[in-house]
Amino acid sequence: MKYAKFFGLLALAAGMASAADYGRVDRLQADMARDRARMNEDIRCGRRAAVERDRADLARDQRALDAAYRDVRHDRDWR
Repeated sequence: MKYAKFFGLLALAAGMASAADYGRVDRLQADMARDRARMNEDIRCGRRAAVERDRADLARDQRALDAAYRDVRHDRDWR
């Protein structure tokens, strides 16, 4: 009986972690869309230093998004 409870809690924790990963992916995608829009505006206005900062921010967010996608794939493959 105590093992069934343990496995039930383990399954619940795995489901919650998976949902958190999907939320993280959504937040990163939205953040990257805002960053791209800001970078495009900086390009149009000729603000080179701001463009470089935006590119660095986008690269950092892309690395985080790639890691989140790996987590989601791992969660999906685990089941």
